[in-house]
Amino acid sequence: MKRLSLTGRLTAVVVGAQLLLAIGLVLVGITFARRQLLAAFDMSLQGKARAIAALVYYPPGGKPGLLIDDDEAPPPFDASRPDIYQVTSAIRPFEAHSKNFDTAFLRGEPSRGEYWNFTSKGVPYRGLILRKVSIRDAEIDTLDTDVTVDVFYAAPTLDITRRANEVGMMVAGASLMLLVLTGLLAAWAVRRGLWPLHGLAGEAAGISVKNWNFRPPKAALETPELAPLAQAIETVLGKLELAFEQQREFLADAAHELKTSVAILKSTFQSLLQKPRSPHEYRAGLLDLLGDVDRLEELLNRMLRLARAEQQVADGEPRTLEVADLASTCEMAVARIKNLAATRGVEVQFSADGGGDVRADPEDLELVWVNLLENAIQHSPPSSTVRLQLKRTADNACISVQDWGTGIAPQDLPYIFERFRRGDPSRSRETGGFGLGLAIAKAIVEAYGGTIQAKSMQHEGTRIWVNLPFSKQAEPDSSAVPSPEPS
Repeated sequence: MKRLSLTGRLTAVVVGAQLLLAIGLVLVGITFARRQLLAAFDMSLQGKARAIAALVYYPPGGKPGLLIDDDEAPPPFDASRPDIYQVTSAIRPFEAHSKNFDTAFLRGEPSRGEYWNFTSKGVPYRGLILRKVSIRDAEIDTLDTDVTVDVFYAAPTLDITRRANEVGMMVAGASLMLLVLTGLLAAWAVRRGLWPLHGLAGEAAGISVKNWNFRPPKAALETPELAPLAQAIETVLGKLELAFEQQREFLADAAHELKTSVAILKSTFQSLLQKPRSPHEYRAGLLDLLGDVDRLEELLNRMLRLARAEQQVADGEPRTLEVADLASTCEMAVARIKNLAATRGVEVQFSADGGGDVRADPEDLELVWVNLLENAIQHSPPSSTVRLQLKRTADNACISVQDWGTGIAPQDLPYIFERFRRGDPSRSRETGGFGLGLAIAKAIVEAYGGTIQAKSMQHEGTRIWVNLPFSKQAEPDSSAVPSPEPS
């Protein structure tokens, strides 16, 4: 089933609210009118009951008993339905009543109060009893308080219901007219209020890979409800543009790296085939080819490792992992990088200020430390030192790598964790790196909920530190030190 548009739904809500208000007004109008008419009816009913009592008089000549001049009875409320009355006296035995009186009418007399309602032949009536009404004889002009009468008087209430319903119909008619006008006004107001949203959608629809310019309408920015949406769209588009550019740069750089490696392989093959060579020369050429293939394989492995780490961050679903000892992973990394350090004449020192357990794959952590140490060694002069340090804080572990090499230029420092980003722009085989080590380190650290930062000064060295949260199974030492700051 097709859902209503936003305009239709908002209009329906407004009209529905107005409809409920109209129904409430009709009910309130009918109730109020009925109460007012009933109050006036009760006053008139009481007046007619007293008028009936005034018709009672003493017989002439002092005869015993009482008489009533019922010919002078007040006119009924409804000519087609006569009123009902009864007059009785217990002091002087006397009873007079209308022709349509029935003693059954008094069965519903309330124990308290003077008024009650009953039905006669399907017609609703309202009755009243006045007790101990003194007799005033007009001929002798006296008020006899010793002799009293009880007066029952009832009249149909159909006219009250009719008049109350007429008031309700008038209120309903007026409410219906207002409802129609309100609906039209609400539809217009909602459409006009949503114009900035349509403009926002139209501007967003123009976004493409060739056009990232997003200019939200002024009306949308000035609307409190739409301003956060416009800002969110701008933020998302900015991130998408950055991600698209990074992806494009990654593909270009990856293609360049692969092309370079393939070109090197091809040139080696061509060199071997240019002229006849001795077995020794072919063997040397094949060894060079094997080295080039190993380098190409390493590049592909690093790219796959980076893709897996970034996918793990995007999925946000931690794997089922064992608890890894940080100190052990650091020692393994130092052992793996030892030959490279010796080749370049660099000493690697490791120190641990307390241990630490984290829930992670030990091979992943070892790869992070190897990448950081490799990067530090490649930028350190011979006979220098690279320091790997593990410190324990209250709720996490800090692992830092410090070198005193060439440092990183300030303009390059914010981008060192990007893929294929290298301070040395050359891509020769002698540089040794692909520009993926720090990117892989960052992706793995973030996959385990940690952070990685760097601080560097040219010609004074670089410090990169990683903060990783402890596993829940690990309890911090009482001697934990504050979180280390970059020196």
